[in-house]
Formats: sequence, C-alpha cells, structure tokens
Amino acid sequence: MRSVVLVAHSLLVSEVLGGEVPRFDPVAAGIPRKSLKTMTRAVQLGVAAVLAAAARVPELAKVPPERRGLYVGASPQQGDAADLLPAMQAAGSAIDLAAFAERGIPLVPPLWLVKGLSNNVLGYASAMLDFRGDNGNWCDGRLGGSVALTHAVHAIAEGRVDLAIAGGADALRGAEAIVGRPCAEGAAFIVLCAEGLVGPSGRRVQAGLPTNPAQVDEVGELGAAAVPVAVARRLAGRAPFSWGGIEVAAG
Repeated sequence: MRSVVLVAHSLLVSEVLGGEVPRFDPVAAGIPRKSLKTMTRAVQLGVAAVLAAAARVPELAKVPPERRGLYVGASPQQGDAADLLPAMQAAGSAIDLAAFAERGIPLVPPLWLVKGLSNNVLGYASAMLDFRGDNGNWCDGRLGGSVALTHAVHAIAEGRVDLAIAGGADALRGAEAIVGRPCAEGAAFIVLCAEGLVGPSGRRVQAGLPTNPAQVDEVGELGAAAVPVAVARRLAGRAPFSWGGIEVAAG
C-alpha cells in the first residue's frame, strides 16, 4: 500500500446563511461560454472547483492521463425553473395535464433535464483536463462527497491511479421547502497523489469508512459538497483532523 499525500485544494462556498458563492464567474473560472447552456449552477460550481484545484498542481502534466483519477459527489438537479414556465402557462392556471402534455411539453427546452445529470461534473471536468484513469461519481446526499474522497485515497494507495482529484458540488439554494432547513451552494475538491510523485511531500491522508455528518453547515445545507467543503476549510490550519472518514496528518 502506498502512502497518500494531499498537495492542493480548491474551495467555492457561500459566505452567508442560504447565500450564493460570491463573485462567481464560470467563464473566468475556465468554463467555455458555449458549455454554460448545458450546465446547472451546481455543475458550473463543480467544474470550476475541479479546474481551480488542478491549476494549483503544475506537475499534473507529468502524470499520464491514464494514471489520473477523478472522484465526484454530486446530486441530480433540475434545470432552471424558468425553462418550465412557458410549459406550465400553456397548461392553464389549474395545470391541466392533458394540456401540459399536448401544448406544454413541446415548449420545454430539450436540454432542461440533461444539464442536471449527476455525473455532469465528472464528465465535463475529466474531458477538459484529460483524466482517463479510474473514476467514480456518487449521488447519495451528504455522503456522496465523503465517499468520493474515500475512494480517491484508496485508489492511490492501491496503485490504481497516481494522482486524484476528489470532492463534491451542490447548489441547493431555494430547496428549503424540500430539504426542511436553510440551503446553500458550494464546491470543494482536493488533489491527492502518491507520496513523492509531485514536489515535496504534502500532508499524509488516510481514509476509513465514509461518514455522513449530522450537522448542517453554518451557511446552510450543502448536500454532496458538505464534507469536501469542511475538509478544505480545515486545511488552512496545520493541526491534524478527521472529518467524514478522512484523516489528515499534521503539516
């Protein structure tokens, strides 16, 4: 089993309860403008965070694409609700289902559902960064980000990949009625590699069983991004910590 070290991370998260990520510009973050129409807000945040994490590791180019892994926790999300408004209006004030089927559905943009698929962050980011190795996507609420981090550590330790980017993204603002508590949006991704592969050794990382933390983040429910965001925040300090089944040694 190889030792796994943490070499970089990215963090995009709301700053206030129920708020949005401040000053977020997906194009400035490196996402092609033409791709935005096929991405929900959560996908944009996730892809931007993966790109930001990768940009902090200049040695990435030395790792063969087949030895790079990407692991993502993300939730399926509907497209922009405004895209459905014309269809709902066509169904009448009482929402006649027959009228919706006949006159409304043809008005729904064909990409409305596609752009909210849970594996979009994985698909877009791996294509943009040329990650061809082992990968995975988990759609399991808060546990999704925790599982993604765990699998990344195991993949490196077991020799399936040499470098991995792992984390999660979610944009749940406006879902309070469904979730039952304040919601937010955010994304965070961690760059891990086999010890000695990239520059000086970073902080050693181990993964136990992934856990689903009971508490809601102070900015609101972050879904699949909860554990990755918590880990990224704690990396600012040098003390060891354990969160969501991930253990990071002292710097």
